[in-house]
Amino acid sequence: MNITLLGAGAIGALWAIKLTQQQHNVQLWTRNAETKVTLHFNELTTTTTTTTTTTTTNDYSFSCNSPDDLAACELLIVTVKAFQVTTALTPLLPYLNTDCVVIIMHNGIGTQSQVQQLLPHNPIIYATTSQAAFKPTQTTIQHTGLGQTSLGAINDYAQSQSHIAILFDGALAPTQWQANIYQPLWQKLAINCAINPLTALHQCCNGDLALPCYQSQLDSICLEVAQIMTAEGFVTTQQQLRHQVDNVIKATANNYSSMNRDIFHHRLTEIDYINGYLVQQAQRHNIDTPINYQLWQAIKHMESLDHA
Repeated sequence: MNITLLGAGAIGALWAIKLTQQQHNVQLWTRNAETKVTLHFNELTTTTTTTTTTTTTNDYSFSCNSPDDLAACELLIVTVKAFQVTTALTPLLPYLNTDCVVIIMHNGIGTQSQVQQLLPHNPIIYATTSQAAFKPTQTTIQHTGLGQTSLGAINDYAQSQSHIAILFDGALAPTQWQANIYQPLWQKLAINCAINPLTALHQCCNGDLALPCYQSQLDSICLEVAQIMTAEGFVTTQQQLRHQVDNVIKATANNYSSMNRDIFHHRLTEIDYINGYLVQQAQRHNIDTPINYQLWQAIKHMESLDHA
Protein backbone atom coordinates (compact mmCIF):
# COMPACT_ATOMS: atom_id res chain seq x y z
CA MET A 1 0.00 0.00 0.00
CA ASN A 2 0.92 3.65 -0.35
CA ILE A 3 1.18 4.81 3.26
CA THR A 4 1.88 8.21 4.81
CA LEU A 5 2.88 8.36 8.46
CA LEU A 6 2.22 11.65 10.24
CA GLY A 7 4.26 12.03 13.42
CA ALA A 8 7.54 10.13 13.29
CA GLY A 9 8.20 9.92 17.02
CA ALA A 10 9.30 6.66 18.60
CA ILE A 11 6.08 4.69 17.99
CA GLY A 12 5.39 6.30 14.61
CA ALA A 13 8.89 5.55 13.35
CA LEU A 14 8.61 1.98 14.63
CA TRP A 15 5.45 1.40 12.56
CA ALA A 16 6.97 3.13 9.53
CA ILE A 17 10.00 0.83 9.63
CA LYS A 18 7.99 -2.32 10.29
CA LEU A 19 5.59 -1.56 7.43
CA THR A 20 8.53 -0.82 5.14
CA GLN A 21 9.97 -4.23 6.03
CA GLN A 22 6.70 -5.66 4.66
CA GLN A 23 7.37 -3.94 1.32
CA HIS A 24 4.78 -1.18 1.75
CA ASN A 25 5.60 2.21 0.25
CA VAL A 26 5.87 4.49 3.30
CA GLN A 27 6.54 8.22 3.32
CA LEU A 28 6.85 10.41 6.42
CA TRP A 29 5.11 13.73 7.01
CA THR A 30 7.17 15.81 9.41
CA ARG A 31 7.25 19.28 10.94
CA ASN A 32 10.39 20.12 8.95
CA ALA A 33 10.71 20.81 5.25
CA GLU A 34 13.04 17.86 4.67
CA THR A 35 12.42 15.68 1.61
CA LYS A 36 14.31 12.62 2.84
CA VAL A 37 15.36 11.14 6.16
CA THR A 38 17.33 8.05 7.16
CA LEU A 39 16.43 6.27 10.40
CA HIS A 40 18.76 3.91 12.23
CA PHE A 41 16.82 1.01 13.74
CA ASN A 42 17.76 -1.37 16.55
CA GLU A 43 15.62 -4.48 16.17
CA LEU A 44 14.09 -6.30 19.14
CA THR A 45 14.98 -10.00 19.15
CA THR A 46 13.33 -12.70 21.23
CA THR A 47 14.47 -16.13 22.28
CA THR A 48 12.69 -18.76 24.35
CA THR A 49 14.14 -17.35 27.56
CA THR A 50 14.79 -13.67 27.08
CA THR A 51 14.05 -10.54 25.12
CA THR A 52 17.01 -8.41 24.08
CA THR A 53 17.77 -5.50 21.81
CA THR A 54 20.42 -6.25 19.20
CA THR A 55 23.44 -4.05 18.78
CA THR A 56 23.09 -4.32 14.99
CA THR A 57 21.60 -1.21 13.43
CA ASN A 58 19.75 -1.28 10.10
CA ASP A 59 19.18 1.91 8.13
CA TYR A 60 15.88 2.83 6.47
CA SER A 61 15.47 5.81 4.16
CA PHE A 62 12.12 7.55 3.74
CA SER A 63 10.87 10.29 1.45
CA CYS A 64 9.18 13.10 3.36
CA ASN A 65 6.50 15.74 2.88
CA SER A 66 5.55 14.99 -0.73
CA PRO A 67 2.08 16.34 -1.62
CA ASP A 68 2.02 14.01 -4.64
CA ASP A 69 2.65 10.97 -2.44
CA LEU A 70 0.00 12.22 -0.03
CA ALA A 71 -2.54 12.56 -2.85
CA ALA A 72 -1.83 8.92 -3.82
CA CYS A 73 -1.94 7.78 -0.19
CA GLU A 74 -4.25 4.83 0.59
CA LEU A 75 -3.53 4.76 4.32
CA LEU A 76 -2.67 7.69 6.60
CA ILE A 77 -1.35 6.75 10.05
CA VAL A 78 -1.39 9.60 12.58
CA THR A 79 0.85 9.07 15.62
CA VAL A 80 1.18 12.61 16.97
CA LYS A 81 0.12 13.36 20.54
CA ALA A 82 -3.59 13.76 21.24
CA PHE A 83 -3.47 17.54 21.60
CA GLN A 84 -1.62 17.83 18.26
CA VAL A 85 -4.03 15.80 16.13
CA THR A 86 -6.20 18.61 14.74
CA THR A 87 -3.32 21.00 14.09
CA ALA A 88 -1.22 18.30 12.43
CA LEU A 89 -4.04 16.96 10.24
CA THR A 90 -5.41 20.26 8.98
CA PRO A 91 -2.63 21.11 6.44
CA LEU A 92 -3.01 17.65 4.88
CA LEU A 93 -6.74 17.91 4.18
CA PRO A 94 -6.52 19.52 0.70
CA TYR A 95 -4.41 16.60 -0.58
CA LEU A 96 -6.22 13.62 0.96
CA ASN A 97 -8.49 11.45 -1.16
CA THR A 98 -11.76 10.55 0.57
CA ASP A 99 -10.93 6.87 -0.06
CA CYS A 100 -7.82 7.19 2.12
CA VAL A 101 -8.18 5.22 5.36
CA VAL A 102 -7.08 7.29 8.37
CA ILE A 103 -5.73 5.61 11.50
CA ILE A 104 -5.35 7.65 14.70
CA MET A 105 -3.01 6.24 17.36
CA HIS A 106 -2.29 8.18 20.55
CA ASN A 107 -2.50 7.79 24.30
CA GLY A 108 -5.79 8.72 25.92
CA ILE A 109 -9.29 9.36 24.56
CA GLY A 110 -11.04 12.50 23.39
CA THR A 111 -10.12 13.43 19.80
CA GLN A 112 -12.75 11.33 18.02
CA SER A 113 -15.31 14.07 17.39
CA GLN A 114 -12.63 16.50 16.20
CA VAL A 115 -11.28 14.00 13.66
CA GLN A 116 -14.73 13.11 12.37
CA GLN A 117 -15.47 16.80 11.81
CA LEU A 118 -12.21 17.24 9.89
CA LEU A 119 -12.69 14.07 7.80
CA PRO A 120 -16.46 13.57 7.40
CA HIS A 121 -16.14 11.24 4.39
CA ASN A 122 -12.99 9.20 5.14
CA PRO A 123 -12.89 5.80 6.84
CA ILE A 124 -11.56 6.54 10.34
CA ILE A 125 -9.96 3.89 12.51
CA TYR A 126 -8.66 4.33 16.04
CA ALA A 127 -5.79 2.24 17.36
CA THR A 128 -4.04 1.58 20.63
CA THR A 129 -0.79 -0.31 21.04
CA SER A 130 1.36 -1.72 23.81
CA GLN A 131 4.38 -1.95 21.53
CA ALA A 132 7.22 0.07 23.04
CA ALA A 133 9.95 2.07 21.36
CA PHE A 134 12.59 4.59 22.37
CA LYS A 135 14.10 7.39 20.32
CA PRO A 136 17.49 8.29 21.88
CA THR A 137 18.26 10.66 19.00
CA GLN A 138 16.22 12.27 16.21
CA THR A 139 17.22 9.52 13.77
CA THR A 140 17.74 6.48 16.03
CA ILE A 141 14.86 4.15 16.94
CA GLN A 142 15.05 1.30 19.42
CA HIS A 143 12.27 -1.29 19.68
CA THR A 144 12.07 -1.92 23.43
CA GLY A 145 8.99 -4.05 24.03
CA LEU A 146 6.30 -6.22 22.45
CA GLY A 147 2.59 -5.87 23.03
CA GLN A 148 -0.93 -6.09 21.68
CA THR A 149 -2.24 -3.62 19.10
CA SER A 150 -5.99 -3.10 18.63
CA LEU A 151 -7.76 -1.41 15.71
CA GLY A 152 -11.40 -0.55 15.24
CA ALA A 153 -13.77 1.64 13.25
CA ILE A 154 -15.30 4.80 14.71
CA ASN A 155 -17.43 5.68 11.70
CA ASP A 156 -19.53 3.75 9.18
CA TYR A 157 -17.04 4.21 6.33
CA ALA A 158 -14.43 2.21 8.29
CA GLN A 159 -16.62 -0.77 9.20
CA SER A 160 -15.43 -2.69 6.13
CA GLN A 161 -11.73 -2.04 6.77
CA SER A 162 -10.94 -4.94 9.11
CA HIS A 163 -8.29 -6.16 6.63
CA ILE A 164 -6.10 -3.29 7.87
CA ALA A 165 -5.61 -5.27 11.09
CA ILE A 166 -4.16 -8.13 9.02
CA LEU A 167 -1.77 -5.70 7.36
CA PHE A 168 -0.68 -4.36 10.78
CA ASP A 169 -0.37 -7.87 12.19
CA GLY A 170 2.04 -8.75 9.40
CA ALA A 171 4.19 -5.79 10.41
CA LEU A 172 3.94 -6.05 14.20
CA ALA A 173 2.08 -8.96 15.77
CA PRO A 174 -0.21 -9.39 17.55
CA THR A 175 -2.74 -6.98 16.04
CA GLN A 176 -6.48 -7.55 16.25
CA TRP A 177 -9.60 -5.89 14.85
CA GLN A 178 -12.08 -4.86 17.56
CA ALA A 179 -15.82 -4.63 17.01
CA ASN A 180 -15.88 -1.93 19.71
CA ILE A 181 -12.55 -0.09 19.81
CA TYR A 182 -13.59 1.88 22.89
CA GLN A 183 -13.15 -1.24 25.06
CA PRO A 184 -9.36 -1.50 24.48
CA LEU A 185 -9.07 2.29 24.46
CA TRP A 186 -10.53 2.38 27.98
CA GLN A 187 -8.33 -0.51 29.08
CA LYS A 188 -5.25 1.37 27.87
CA LEU A 189 -6.56 4.57 29.48
CA ALA A 190 -6.73 2.79 32.84
CA ILE A 191 -3.10 1.73 32.56
CA ASN A 192 -2.03 5.21 31.46
CA CYS A 193 -3.97 6.87 34.30
CA ALA A 194 -1.99 4.80 36.79
CA ILE A 195 1.51 4.69 35.32
CA ASN A 196 2.02 7.89 33.33
CA PRO A 197 1.38 10.67 35.88
CA LEU A 198 3.13 8.90 38.77
CA THR A 199 6.26 8.18 36.74
CA ALA A 200 6.20 11.74 35.38
CA LEU A 201 5.76 13.41 38.78
CA HIS A 202 8.45 11.29 40.45
CA GLN A 203 10.68 11.01 37.36
CA CYS A 204 11.05 7.28 37.86
CA CYS A 205 10.98 4.28 35.56
CA ASN A 206 7.86 2.13 35.36
CA GLY A 207 9.33 -0.60 37.54
CA ASP A 208 9.71 1.75 40.50
CA LEU A 209 5.92 1.79 40.85
CA ALA A 210 6.19 -1.70 42.37
CA LEU A 211 7.69 -0.08 45.49
CA PRO A 212 5.48 -0.05 48.62
CA CYS A 213 5.13 3.75 48.66
CA TYR A 214 3.01 3.72 45.47
CA GLN A 215 0.58 0.89 46.27
CA SER A 216 -2.13 2.95 47.95
CA GLN A 217 -2.21 5.47 45.09
CA LEU A 218 -2.36 2.72 42.48
CA ASP A 219 -5.29 1.11 44.32
CA SER A 220 -7.17 4.42 44.47
CA ILE A 221 -6.54 5.22 40.80
CA CYS A 222 -7.78 1.79 39.69
CA LEU A 223 -10.88 2.04 41.89
CA GLU A 224 -11.84 5.41 40.39
CA VAL A 225 -11.20 4.24 36.82
CA ALA A 226 -13.23 1.06 37.37
CA GLN A 227 -16.18 3.14 38.61
CA ILE A 228 -16.12 5.37 35.51
CA MET A 229 -15.58 2.50 33.07
CA THR A 230 -18.57 0.67 34.57
CA ALA A 231 -20.68 3.84 34.32
CA GLU A 232 -19.63 4.09 30.65
CA GLY A 233 -20.79 0.52 30.02
CA PHE A 234 -17.44 -1.28 30.22
CA VAL A 235 -17.85 -3.44 33.29
CA THR A 236 -14.62 -4.08 35.19
CA THR A 237 -13.32 -4.12 38.75
CA GLN A 238 -10.56 -2.43 40.67
CA GLN A 239 -8.86 -5.82 41.03
CA GLN A 240 -8.93 -6.51 37.29
CA LEU A 241 -7.47 -3.12 36.43
CA ARG A 242 -4.86 -3.35 39.16
CA HIS A 243 -3.76 -6.74 37.84
CA GLN A 244 -3.34 -5.27 34.34
CA VAL A 245 -1.42 -2.28 35.69
CA ASP A 246 0.88 -4.52 37.72
CA ASN A 247 1.56 -6.68 34.65
CA VAL A 248 2.57 -3.61 32.63
CA ILE A 249 4.75 -2.29 35.46
CA LYS A 250 6.55 -5.63 35.56
CA ALA A 251 6.81 -6.10 31.78
CA THR A 252 8.11 -2.54 31.20
CA ALA A 253 10.09 -2.19 34.41
CA ASN A 254 13.12 -0.57 32.77
CA ASN A 255 11.10 1.71 30.48
CA TYR A 256 10.13 5.34 31.00
CA SER A 257 6.56 6.33 30.20
CA SER A 258 5.92 8.86 27.44
CA MET A 259 4.67 11.36 30.03
CA ASN A 260 7.83 10.89 32.05
CA ARG A 261 9.89 11.79 28.98
CA ASP A 262 7.66 14.73 28.13
CA ILE A 263 8.10 16.25 31.59
CA PHE A 264 11.82 15.47 31.53
CA HIS A 265 12.22 17.29 28.20
CA HIS A 266 9.88 20.16 29.26
CA ARG A 267 7.24 19.26 26.67
CA LEU A 268 3.46 19.37 26.94
CA THR A 269 1.88 16.05 27.89
CA GLU A 270 -1.32 14.18 27.02
CA ILE A 271 -2.62 14.49 30.59
CA ASP A 272 -5.85 16.24 29.45
CA TYR A 273 -6.70 13.15 27.39
CA ILE A 274 -5.78 10.66 30.13
CA ASN A 275 -6.55 11.56 33.75
CA GLY A 276 -8.21 14.79 32.60
CA TYR A 277 -10.53 12.88 30.27
CA LEU A 278 -11.39 10.46 33.07
CA VAL A 279 -12.29 13.32 35.43
CA GLN A 280 -14.49 14.96 32.78
CA GLN A 281 -16.39 11.70 32.21
CA ALA A 282 -16.71 11.25 35.98
CA GLN A 283 -18.36 14.66 36.22
CA ARG A 284 -20.93 13.56 33.62
CA HIS A 285 -21.82 10.64 35.89
CA ASN A 286 -21.60 12.66 39.14
CA ILE A 287 -18.80 10.43 40.44
CA ASP A 288 -15.94 11.83 42.52
CA THR A 289 -12.41 11.04 41.34
CA PRO A 290 -10.17 12.95 43.78
CA ILE A 291 -6.96 11.00 43.11
CA ASN A 292 -7.15 11.32 39.33
CA TYR A 293 -8.11 14.98 39.68
CA GLN A 294 -5.11 15.58 41.91
CA LEU A 295 -2.75 13.88 39.44
CA TRP A 296 -4.26 15.81 36.51
CA GLN A 297 -3.73 19.13 38.27
CA ALA A 298 -0.23 18.21 39.46
CA ILE A 299 0.91 17.50 35.89
CA LYS A 300 -0.83 20.67 34.62
CA HIS A 301 1.12 22.62 37.25
CA MET A 302 4.41 21.10 36.09
CA GLU A 303 3.54 21.98 32.50
CA SER A 304 2.70 25.56 33.49
CA LEU A 305 6.20 26.03 34.92
CA ASP A 306 7.63 25.42 31.44
CA HIS A 307 4.81 26.84 29.30
CA ALA A 308 3.52 29.85 31.21
